[in-house]
Amino acid sequence: MDGVVEGNPHLFLGSRLKRLGDRMQADAAAFTGQAGLSVPPGLFSVLATLDAQIELSVGALASALGVTQPSMTKAVTKLADAGLVAVSRPAADRRQAIVALTETGIHAVAVGRRSIWPMVDAAVQEVTHDLPGSFIAQIAEIERRLDARSISERASSKIAVDLQPATDDALPAIAALLNRAYRGADSGAGWNSEAALIDGDRTTVALLHQERSDYPDATLLVWRFGEAIQGCVWLKPEGDGDGDGDWYLGSLAVDPRLQNGGAGRRLLAAAEAWARARGGTRIRMTVVHVRDTLIAWYARRGYRPTGDTEPFPYADERFGRPKRPDLHFIVLTKSLAEERG
Repeated sequence: MDGVVEGNPHLFLGSRLKRLGDRMQADAAAFTGQAGLSVPPGLFSVLATLDAQIELSVGALASALGVTQPSMTKAVTKLADAGLVAVSRPAADRRQAIVALTETGIHAVAVGRRSIWPMVDAAVQEVTHDLPGSFIAQIAEIERRLDARSISERASSKIAVDLQPATDDALPAIAALLNRAYRGADSGAGWNSEAALIDGDRTTVALLHQERSDYPDATLLVWRFGEAIQGCVWLKPEGDGDGDGDWYLGSLAVDPRLQNGGAGRRLLAAAEAWARARGGTRIRMTVVHVRDTLIAWYARRGYRPTGDTEPFPYADERFGRPKRPDLHFIVLTKSLAEERG
């Protein structure tokens, strides 16, 4: 149902534009957060202006961006609180506030230019491409497109999945990601959570260290975006070393904020490509037998049950505390040979 603003599109055009602008800025800030940066919504333009000018007064910043000085004062305060800018007052005129980027601010702009802005730009172009009708109709269409798929989701879908072997200093972030994705119980945990079946952590830093030590031929891979780890996967060659091409895949996880944007599919495809490039011809994995939604998701990616099962480690609480007594794993496999070339 249309609200008052939509029902009076010309009378409340300014309110509608402000609402749309706030929505897009907040969504872009959420995407920035996925890269591990914390920049207040709508204020990256202030950082970019300072990056080009070294330092500016609050008044000059307001003039450069076409906003009022009081609103720029509020913006600078938010950026200073975030540690992104520093404010000084010259001895000659203590009334004047001079604003400059801190090292954290310089780094944020560098990451923004390299990793964030091109994807947000592409996402907004996608939303605004080939808009039909009058200006009012175009605004309504932009809102409809954002309702269907946010700027953050559109931008996230453009992040290249470049898998790299995990370093030891990344293990705390990987453990946190796995626990959030697999055992998170809050509304932001994502559809992949198994918290309804198993209590406790999915893994720990100590367990990750131990697995890497126990299986030196396996590789824990991470997908980074900016400062943050977006996903991870564990790949291990199986067999007796005769080149049979079987690989085990486990610990596949993406940041729950990306789960509705196809990130899981792209991460799985990148993991399969990584194994295929190293002679892999078949992937094997295990899934808790009652996780029907996850099993169906893998089935759509070409994985089929073999009929084999494996016991759940009830005696080892390092992997969590099951809430029911009948859990076990089913084995799924997929041939990679047919996808070569």
